[in-house]
Amino acid sequence: MRWKLPALLMLYVSIVYGEDTDMNDSAHIVASKFTLSQYAVEGMDYVIDYRLYNVGDKAALRVALDDRDGFPTQAFDVIQGLLQVRWERIGPGNNVSHSVVVRPRAVGAFNYSSAQITYYPTEDAKEVRVSYTTAPGEGYIYRRKDYDRKFSAKVGVWLVFLMLVAPSTVIPFVLWYSSKSRYDQEAPLKKSK
Repeated sequence: MRWKLPALLMLYVSIVYGEDTDMNDSAHIVASKFTLSQYAVEGMDYVIDYRLYNVGDKAALRVALDDRDGFPTQAFDVIQGLLQVRWERIGPGNNVSHSVVVRPRAVGAFNYSSAQITYYPTEDAKEVRVSYTTAPGEGYIYRRKDYDRKFSAKVGVWLVFLMLVAPSTVIPFVLWYSSKSRYDQEAPLKKSK
């Protein structure tokens, strides 16, 4: 499912730019951005994956990915990876991927915008070409308390439940077992008489 969007983007680019002479003999980067974590939760790691594909005929040079605007420091902590990355060269038909782990600080709706890609399409190009990744769209950052309530193992709740249920089941069992064992001891004595 996650690979459909990049495949559709590459198909779109090949159809739209198939006859374009600028597209031939130059690099063209198609990029996607998607999340690997199912839920964004306050104070928990959230993994974002970027994939860049060079669908052009030449190598893309001095490629830069910048997503600092997508994850501002007042709303997210960067745990692992970088939000601004550079590659010197992405060959024709090649791809690269990059992952970043961030930790949300705030709760509420958040708009996951696209990252900016800049690169030189040929070795003698004087102008930087700018493109953007796909954008996951708007998402919600959940409170840690709500997430734990919904998805945690709830061991403490089960222990309290067992402590409350134990007297109502253990006491009748002990009474039954003591009377049964007394009856089992008296029964052989009555048969022997």
